[in-house]
Amino acid sequence: MNKTLLGYVPEHSPIYSVHPFVKLFFLLVVSLFPMFISAPEWNVGLMLGIMLLMIYSRVSLRTLKMYIPVAISMGIIILLSYTLLGGVQPQYQQITRVLGVSIYWERLRDALVVYFRVVPMILSMVFFLSTSRERDLIVAMRTIRIPFVVTYVFAMALRAAGMVLEDFHIVRQAEQARGFDATGKSIPYKIRKYVMYMIPLFALSLRRTEEFTNALVARGYAFAGEGARVKRADFVLTHYHFSVMDGLYTTVIVLLFAAILVARYGFQRLTVEDSYFLNWLYSIIVSAA
Repeated sequence: MNKTLLGYVPEHSPIYSVHPFVKLFFLLVVSLFPMFISAPEWNVGLMLGIMLLMIYSRVSLRTLKMYIPVAISMGIIILLSYTLLGGVQPQYQQITRVLGVSIYWERLRDALVVYFRVVPMILSMVFFLSTSRERDLIVAMRTIRIPFVVTYVFAMALRAAGMVLEDFHIVRQAEQARGFDATGKSIPYKIRKYVMYMIPLFALSLRRTEEFTNALVARGYAFAGEGARVKRADFVLTHYHFSVMDGLYTTVIVLLFAAILVARYGFQRLTVEDSYFLNWLYSIIVSAA
């Protein structure tokens, strides 16, 4: 098993044959797809496609379990903000009233469109983090000649986030080893415990920062002065080669993006009015009202 930014992937996963730039390009471009798609069923299809890629890459779908509460809570917040907190809109079609607040079809429709735009973006990020390592990110950014300082800071920020999660699990396991069990405790008590976790996590972060600094100094790295102007040899790039298949994958992503733009602005497709799901839901709600 190889450690990635968000988990572990088998050593013989097909994803390792793909150049890191292609994975970064996939994240940057595919995460934009939902912005030009208003029909929820197409965004659901994009989500299924990303999940199939995760299965093909041998990423455990159990990784997604930790994001289910986030997706549910985010959906509730979006729904409430668009419906109950949407204000009075006399120009919209009212379908019902809840606690004296009018619920409009257009606001409910907009909430669904926004939700099914956000979820594929999150899923594409999860796929990238689940299949990429810090080295992959550095190689991808150095391939397009992003300055070393920017590359290093960005990569270390992602690595630090993963290390904080690891430290959090270590602290919790240390508590459990000492007999602590939060089962059955009240929510305010659990919140206080999570706040108290910040103390050891902050101390561990300071210790790791000092270790990183000493390691950089020992290797002769510098971000200012004469050392910063020294041209660095990208030895890590010698281990990665952009193959014909990588070019094909990049071309397919570009063509898909172009097809979405043409369908949306050239043929007026992928819109709210073009959505079979929203039209079906509208007929159900109107008949029930």
